[in-house]
Amino acid sequence: MASGTLDPGVSAVGGRPPTSLSDVLVNVGADLWPVHQQDDLPVQSVVLREPADGDEYIPRGAVLLAVGFPAQGPAFGELLVRAREAGAAAVIAKPSTADPESLRSLGELHQVNTVLARQSGDWLQLAALLRASVSISAADGVAGARLGDLFTFANAVATMVGGATSIVDPAGRVLGFSNLADQPVDEHRRKVTLLMSEVDSPSTDPDYRLTYSSTGSVHVPGDAETYDRVAAAVRSDGEVLGTIWVIVTDPGQRHRVMRALEELLDTASLHLHHARSYVDVKRRREADLLATLLRDPDQATACAFALEITGKQWYRLAIITSTAPPTPTTEVAAHRLIQRASTWLHLIQPNAIVAEVDSQFVMLFSGRHSQEWAALQHNLDDFLRRVELTAPPLAVVVGRELHDTHELSSNYTHLRTLVRLTALGLVPRRRSSAVVLMDEHLPRLDLAMIADWHRSTRHLRVPVLEQMREMDRERGSAHLETLKAYVESNKNIPATAAALNIHVNSVRYRIDKLQTIFDLDLNDIDVFAWLLLQFRFAEFTAHTNRPDAV
Repeated sequence: MASGTLDPGVSAVGGRPPTSLSDVLVNVGADLWPVHQQDDLPVQSVVLREPADGDEYIPRGAVLLAVGFPAQGPAFGELLVRAREAGAAAVIAKPSTADPESLRSLGELHQVNTVLARQSGDWLQLAALLRASVSISAADGVAGARLGDLFTFANAVATMVGGATSIVDPAGRVLGFSNLADQPVDEHRRKVTLLMSEVDSPSTDPDYRLTYSSTGSVHVPGDAETYDRVAAAVRSDGEVLGTIWVIVTDPGQRHRVMRALEELLDTASLHLHHARSYVDVKRRREADLLATLLRDPDQATACAFALEITGKQWYRLAIITSTAPPTPTTEVAAHRLIQRASTWLHLIQPNAIVAEVDSQFVMLFSGRHSQEWAALQHNLDDFLRRVELTAPPLAVVVGRELHDTHELSSNYTHLRTLVRLTALGLVPRRRSSAVVLMDEHLPRLDLAMIADWHRSTRHLRVPVLEQMREMDRERGSAHLETLKAYVESNKNIPATAAALNIHVNSVRYRIDKLQTIFDLDLNDIDVFAWLLLQFRFAEFTAHTNRPDAV
């Protein structure tokens, strides 16, 4: 691995000081553990250093990544001496170089900040994460918006050019839009804003292809349903980071808007770069904290404090899931829609924690007043009902209202089971709602979890149902079909006859016969409950027995 400076630094943008070491550590989160903090110094750059680098120059304010330093020998100590003399912000090492206590002692001895990194972490990935975290606090004084805040930047652009503005990434996702009350928007803009995504992919849309082929701004004529637009592609080193779209209602202002937009492209490039860095760091940190919170109740207090949700009156977990039959096409479309929904949720509920945990999009909502949830549920329903018209159906499966973060871990286990039941169609959904509330399905959820647990003892039981299935296959009988209909109708003879399209007397005959043949007492509540579990959740247990099942 070659050493060198990965980032020349963000010394001061817009007259503001650079990021402090403590800010960087908070942004990066679980990957780093400060073991000795001497001073909270400003971070100017991120530098890799190896033993062979010798006396190579160390920039002031640098975070040094000590790569490949052995646990024994003077090289690491010499690096700390040079780091202190150069005014480095910190030295980061892995446990293979120094254990926590040794690293703390060395930091105290040489009076330099020392930080421990995960042994399993990749140095280049960590360097990229550090670089992104340094960028978060930078600000752009030209547009008056913090770098990476694309909604504020879109409002700033809209104010300068005099037209409603949207910022879209190459995948078609809306990253930011203006919301100035005095600027008109058309129905297309309203729809795209609601979906947080273009309806058609930019790769096939002729307007986007025209914009990508130009190095400046272009005019996109409107039609009977849309206003004219001016658009420009935002690039960095040849890579298209996104596009900016401005609605123009006055043809006489078109050329002025085009010139103004071209002058803002460099600033827009900075914003899109920093937005991407900020999102990457923030999502990774939140995902790590949320995953720890859900898996380890003992860490609930620390994680809740880091996520800034302590002291809330209520908490609710939720998972977005697709209810469409799984195919490669629907899974890709559903994943894209779920990502869009998570972005949209940040707008209607800025305090929501949305992260991908265990390959699922998990949301943690919290509030200080109980009535807040009703409004949020209404917004979820409104969004999902609209997008289902052109996309795979989704459901938001919501856990119970909790009042202690230590309860989130057990609730998460139950919630994942309810998600599987919903995806398998074993949980009925209300027609008027795309939100599945755990409170409304507790009996079914409890039975499903018992059935799931029962699979571990299945080999100890007499395989009555397998015997019945084998006999039906050999003799052409219908014992298993009859028993299933009888159990699922709660022993209602007429309902069973209707389900099988046979006479009620035939049902009675079959039930008596199979009880005799297989020695089943269907009046025994334990036997009946066991059969109900097997029939009601057979598909669920089959799903959870798959090697790739969660």
